[in-house]
Amino acid sequence: MPGCEHTRTEFLMRRDGVDYVHCVDCGQVFESDDLEQVSVYDETEEEPRQKKAS
Repeated sequence: MPGCEHTRTEFLMRRDGVDYVHCVDCGQVFESDDLEQVSVYDETEEEPRQKKAS
């Protein structure tokens, strides 16, 4: 079974300038800085434009 990717998290608290989050899926609590930055692709990017037939 693959490990949890922690894609669903919720903020718990901030202490001494550090944010702590809780993974909704697996229950792990960790510093938000420990999460890898995930690339987010813009799904609204336009498709390549096609020439109109005359």
